[in-house]
Amino acid sequence: MNTKISLLNFDGTLQKQKLLKVYPGEWIDFSDLGSCQGYCEMPTLKIIEQRLQARKHKGITLIGNGNYHYVTYLLLSEIKQPFSLILFDHHTDLSLNDDLSMISCGSWVSFALKTLPMLQQVVIIGANTSGGGFDERKIPEKVTVISENEVNQSPVATMEKKILSVLKDQPVYISVDKDVLDEENASTNWDQGSMSLRQLLYLIRDLKHTNPILGVDICGELPLSPVDFLSPELVRHVKKNEIANKAIVDILSAS
Repeated sequence: MNTKISLLNFDGTLQKQKLLKVYPGEWIDFSDLGSCQGYCEMPTLKIIEQRLQARKHKGITLIGNGNYHYVTYLLLSEIKQPFSLILFDHHTDLSLNDDLSMISCGSWVSFALKTLPMLQQVVIIGANTSGGGFDERKIPEKVTVISENEVNQSPVATMEKKILSVLKDQPVYISVDKDVLDEENASTNWDQGSMSLRQLLYLIRDLKHTNPILGVDICGELPLSPVDFLSPELVRHVKKNEIANKAIVDILSAS
């Protein structure tokens, strides 16, 4: 796949990382847009869509803070053939939202299932299903959840077998929210999971060899103010996320 990267600038969370010194790519700026953090109304979403369409590199997109994870919906909408979504996330992002005039970082998967006819299956890996808000009976028919508990208890080969039993040889789009990772490997502003970076990389590597990958995005950066960068500890958190981002891009670009 094309491993040139696009970096989205909503709130500056990616600007302290030196990714474009390592990989060819481009910045796409959204910093002038208001009222789009967490929730986004359709007129603003349309502006985001138009700017995304102008990008040169459509292989790997770094979205930034997980509050903008709904941008994945727009990236999925560009796909014109049947495909499945592989979502690594500590949350299912399946909140029900009957108001189609707005999309959110917690409802975008449900939104995609309702409105994208090319989306055939969704496999969510690493989600916390032990909280009171999760009801297995309400999981849509097209969705398979491999919970955080299953990730902790199962070898990678077992997870791969379950994933492939759902996907067959279907082309896939991969979306990674780094809140699925343990705190040793990422720092985010959401409650985090317990998947190791090594587990994530093994699964992505093996998916490369079994299914065509149509695109990838990564989010889960830690939002920091300019004052925060005076703190060596917080700067270490940014570096930790940069290392994880580079590892994901590298595994995608490896032969």
